[in-house]
Amino acid sequence: MGMTIAELLELDREGELSTLTPVTDDVLKSIAAQYPGISKQYLAFIRAVGTGSTKTGSYIYEPEPASSVEQHQSFQIYNGVPYQKLYKWFSGKEPKRDRIPADAIMVADSAASWRYCLCPSLGDGVFCLDMAGPTFEIDSEDFFTFVARGLIYASEIEDDG
Repeated sequence: MGMTIAELLELDREGELSTLTPVTDDVLKSIAAQYPGISKQYLAFIRAVGTGSTKTGSYIYEPEPASSVEQHQSFQIYNGVPYQKLYKWFSGKEPKRDRIPADAIMVADSAASWRYCLCPSLGDGVFCLDMAGPTFEIDSEDFFTFVARGLIYASEIEDDG
């Protein structure tokens, strides 16, 4: 059956998610209508826990089409001719390039060149869209697992720091 929100919040011993703001029922309904097939876990999470920036600077946000990443400066740099030539020169091969699925929607990032996406046509997983490629690969089996991995990682950083 998988993890529940209560179990997920139990993992949040450092209050990493305490800075997020729950969305309203109207916003939730609008998202569900605009993105049919969107992860039920994601919808439950943003309603109960919220969107915004976590304490360590990761972001959970309302969905936007993953194709909009093509307008991002990092995407344009990584996919420009100079970078592509440098990559090939140093690695001896062409950079891997994945097609971004038409129904992929960005819902999170860590302020780096990665965006985390849901893609209803590919199931309940969370996918990492790396602008340097671009590549589009599975990151977590579902949204709660994705958040839990981030919480565990943030906790490990604090323990080591």
